[in-house]
Amino acid sequence: MAIWQIDLDKRDGVQYRKQLKQRGFISANYFSYNGFDLTKMRKLADEGKLDAVKCVTGQAVRWYYSEEQAELARLRRFIG
Repeated sequence: MAIWQIDLDKRDGVQYRKQLKQRGFISANYFSYNGFDLTKMRKLADEGKLDAVKCVTGQAVRWYYSEEQAELARLRRFIG
């Protein structure tokens, strides 16, 4: 488990986000909207307990987390 950082340009961003979704990675916005604590998720990713992808496009940064691992962490009460 790790954090991967991807530097993209605008043309590649849409295509790469589709690939992330197909591989089970969901945007941090989705998790935030559904009551997950993103601070705790980032901490778990830093500790290597949760897979995350950091997509950088220019100065914009978007985080994606493994849906399966995030759901398990929530069930185990690691994140709110």
